[in-house]
Amino acid sequence: MDHGGGHEGHGGGGGGHGGHDGGEATCSMNMLFNWDTENLCVVFESWKINSPATLVVSCLVIIGLAASYELLRAQSRKYEERLIEGAKKRQSGEPSIHTVGGSIPEDETPLLPSRSGPFRLSNQQQLTRALFYMAQVFVGFFLMLIFMTYNGYLMASTVIGAGVGFFYFGGDSLSSSTKALSCH
Repeated sequence: MDHGGGHEGHGGGGGGHGGHDGGEATCSMNMLFNWDTENLCVVFESWKINSPATLVVSCLVIIGLAASYELLRAQSRKYEERLIEGAKKRQSGEPSIHTVGGSIPEDETPLLPSRSGPFRLSNQQQLTRALFYMAQVFVGFFLMLIFMTYNGYLMASTVIGAGVGFFYFGGDSLSSSTKALSCH
């Protein structure tokens, strides 16, 4: 087997696994940290990096994708904040609504029973929260797959995108910095 920089397939050349019957190069799959830019496929066989131009475009797309993960998180937080604010407004006017998600207001202690049960989300509200969550999981796992190419350029693009996204969408509160970029 030729693991060097040559263009031979794993089977030694012929029509076997990894051969080049049609003259088209196969995807390179390196399981070690690398800076390779030839025949590097990113998640899909059709997303192939084989020139400096495709590398730059791919890095920009990955930066945008990682930043969009932070945008999704920010929009999800804003939606949940709106739900909480709405529940607080209703709580002050209607004694039957207590909290959102079972959290206890600051002026009550867990030892005192509440007048009513926790605020329940409507099916539409819960569906919206679930869709935000699903989108975050999808983008997070997709970024993980990109990171697992072990390519330094793509890994750096993922981290840079996360930083750019956090800078623009991370919010002003310190609580938003406690959540790290993760695949789930």
